[in-house]
Amino acid sequence: MMAVKIGKFIWDITYACPLRCIHCYTESGRRPARTLNRDAAMRVIDVIIAAQAQKVSISGGEPLSVRWAPEAMKRLHDAGIAVTVFTSGWSMPEKTATALADTVSSVAVSIDGADASIHDAIRARAGAFERGMKALDVLHRVKVDRQAAGQNCFTLGIDYTLTRSGANEADLERFVEAAIKRFPKLDYIRFGAVIPSGLAAEPQFEASELLSIQELVDLIEIGRHLAAREGNVIDISVTDVRYFLPQPGASAVDLDILHIEPDGALRAYPIYEAKVGNVLDESLDVLWPKVRAWRSDPFVAKRMETIQTMADWANTTRTLDRRYGSPDDQERIGRRGLPLQIPA
Repeated sequence: MMAVKIGKFIWDITYACPLRCIHCYTESGRRPARTLNRDAAMRVIDVIIAAQAQKVSISGGEPLSVRWAPEAMKRLHDAGIAVTVFTSGWSMPEKTATALADTVSSVAVSIDGADASIHDAIRARAGAFERGMKALDVLHRVKVDRQAAGQNCFTLGIDYTLTRSGANEADLERFVEAAIKRFPKLDYIRFGAVIPSGLAAEPQFEASELLSIQELVDLIEIGRHLAAREGNVIDISVTDVRYFLPQPGASAVDLDILHIEPDGALRAYPIYEAKVGNVLDESLDVLWPKVRAWRSDPFVAKRMETIQTMADWANTTRTLDRRYGSPDDQERIGRRGLPLQIPA
């Protein structure tokens, strides 16, 4: 019987993606998909269930492009785990939306701009905004129909990542107003800061699109204003980025969140490239101590403790990824246009 219990898993089930988002944490669509076959994926699910997880976030890449995704999510859901799937909405046939009603607790469609001109530029694919909104149409219709029939259904929300391009207050106001009018049964709109991970940690993105902590804190009040303006009919919130920053006196060592990559590799910490092994090769009883050891490593701890600004955070990500990423990671990072520098 495995002793390790983990409250939450993040599982990127593929790096295949039709989009080329400028802030992509995983460089999806630009690298091999690394998607597991069905049998191996079911073994990953066995690991998650055995760890008595309470929540699993299914992401990618575009997770709904994976053939076994509905089966995988249903197995987790049937085990009593709250499953949230994050999708770009690039493709949302009615049968997929209907299947999700029985397989996940929540569907979050990623929209990163108030209109096509903003969203499509951030996502680097023409038509992305229109497809995302059409996906919301389909999901919303399924939700309304199931509620009318007295059936259970997912909570439905919009996950809006705040970049400098997409964070203008007037744009956010018109986006919220239009979304509530078009999707009256929407459960939430969640505005969250870009986390400086992957491409969003690179200097060019930091210089052009990464908001400061103060700007993001100011947006919290704007979020409250938007919720009140719409009569608090749905949950509108701006995630406080300070929650994710290292807290004085708090340790990340025991934080019970684990991040699994598409091939089963286990990250030492979400958002950073460092891996400690693979859940298909070793048990969490073996891997969890390695996770804790990496998180408590003096170099890692010192770097994380220096984070006070978003720029600090981006710099820490670049430093840790270049020091601890695998040879494949380092080669990929090197192709971003920056010289590969391994800090002493």
